[in-house]
Amino acid sequence: MRTVSVVYAIVFFMNSFGTNSNFSHELNSEMIMGSLATVREVFRGFRSTILERAGNTEYISKQGDGSPVTDSDMEIEVALQAEMKRLYPGMAVFGEETGYGDNMPDTYWLIDPIDGTKAFIEGIPSFTCMAVLIQNGEAAASEIYNPTLDVGYSAQRGKGAYKTSYIDSVERTEKIDLTDATEMPMPSIAYCKKQFTEELSNILQPQGVLCEEAPTGGGFGFTTVLDGIAAARFNLHPGGYTHDYAPGALLVREAGGVLWPIRDDPNRSFEARSFIAAHPKLEFTEADLEKIRSWEKPLQETK
Repeated sequence: MRTVSVVYAIVFFMNSFGTNSNFSHELNSEMIMGSLATVREVFRGFRSTILERAGNTEYISKQGDGSPVTDSDMEIEVALQAEMKRLYPGMAVFGEETGYGDNMPDTYWLIDPIDGTKAFIEGIPSFTCMAVLIQNGEAAASEIYNPTLDVGYSAQRGKGAYKTSYIDSVERTEKIDLTDATEMPMPSIAYCKKQFTEELSNILQPQGVLCEEAPTGGGFGFTTVLDGIAAARFNLHPGGYTHDYAPGALLVREAGGVLWPIRDDPNRSFEARSFIAAHPKLEFTEADLEKIRSWEKPLQETK
């Protein structure tokens, strides 16, 4: 069995790639699209490795939150940092594994190399690769890539959301429009944590929606909304950080979905974690939202 040796090189890689924050000017639309394409290319470049290792990989538990980290997490993150540095000298790229803090530059990419690491370790195909570009305090672009299906979801702020499928080496891209009632009718299920399924089903049932336990992996959960599989993903008692939520929030909003605030307002801050990502036809009364908000924990208790 393999050992997680690359993790011990974390300090070297942070110093080499992850903390370069000299990129002083704002990215234009063309540069955003170019860097977004780079993210997708690096993620897809690891597809065969990810699928080969899924359910067959060693891991260690990170200090602090105890979440698992694998060689694949580190390899993908470092590869993307290196490629961005080559193509966009000075571009700051931070990630879940190499770390980031509060003092961030005006423009930077934030990476979650394998979201749903637990699912990846167990071989459950609900893991994804995610990234979000933050510029001037806003999410400017994002990507969620599903290596199992070889499908990527991308968005640029104000320019919509798109889904790209790769079948038999043929690339097919289509716009995601959740407001199209013909193509995207409201689904009959929503996803949440197990302890909320009954109470949320009581709220949603009048609209023909029942809540089920969400699959492991936040990124995968957001894509179920984008694909018209789920009417909503409830982020109640969120356990992750910005990299777990910002990519999906931008995608759902650009696809015409609605982001309902619970404790945090994702329409005002890319750092929001406690909110509902929903199909545009799913509605909540203020009484519904107040009830849901009463179940949420204070910020310091959610990590």
